[in-house]
Amino acid sequence: MTAVEILCIGRELLTGRTADRNGPWLLRRVTGLGGRVTRLAILDDDPAAIAAEIRTGLARSPAFLLTTGGLGPTADDRTAAALAEALGVPLALDATARRFVAARYAALEKAGAVADAALSSSREKMAWLPVGAEALENPVGAAPAIRCHHPPTTVVALPGVPAEMQACFDAHLASPLAAAAGWPVLLAREVRTDCADESVLAPLLEVVRQEFPDLYVKSRPAAFGRGVRLAVTVSGAGKEAEALAARLEAALARLRGLLQGGATRPPGGG
Repeated sequence: MTAVEILCIGRELLTGRTADRNGPWLLRRVTGLGGRVTRLAILDDDPAAIAAEIRTGLARSPAFLLTTGGLGPTADDRTAAALAEALGVPLALDATARRFVAARYAALEKAGAVADAALSSSREKMAWLPVGAEALENPVGAAPAIRCHHPPTTVVALPGVPAEMQACFDAHLASPLAAAAGWPVLLAREVRTDCADESVLAPLLEVVRQEFPDLYVKSRPAAFGRGVRLAVTVSGAGKEAEALAARLEAALARLRGLLQGGATRPPGGG
């Protein structure tokens, strides 16, 4: 059994100001890849409480312990410090993480999203990691994810912004989790649609999810601006590539049929 524990961190989740979107998404994604979630908890931005929860989680020896939130530049982003405390190591400025943060702010400055790319102390804070930890590139945001090995457990701290968390999970966790669960093959297929409205597409995707519960179905914009169109990715894990590919094609065929029966139509193949 590939046991996975999940800690969603943020005071806003406990006050009701923000609904937790990360926990439900991770539950679906982890179980879809063959893992079994044995614990899901929501915690305050309290380093001592986070560290205590991580320590007790490690004592249960899950294959993976995941956290979300608390990796940003503000004073209440304390997950890295809590992780260091739980592992009994100090924080240190990580060169790889610092290069990533610097590159991200340089890109943001070039795009006009920030006034300058200088690494202020608050920005550099995101590059302080527990000693021995590994910085994982964030494909969407500025805060790197963090991976630590505490055999038999792999601890991964993910960003709290849902889009960033999902991108980091898919980039760094989907394949190793599937492999640990005994699924050596991880495949994905994409179809682009003429649909520009997720509210129209959502009920069609739900039909596919219900009929193919072992697969992961996700929509995203395929283009931006006035010509925005939605693409749909269907992915899954399995033991045989040929059988899994056939399963993905069946799901896409079902989606195409649903699209052709409604107001939207895919422009071509998957």
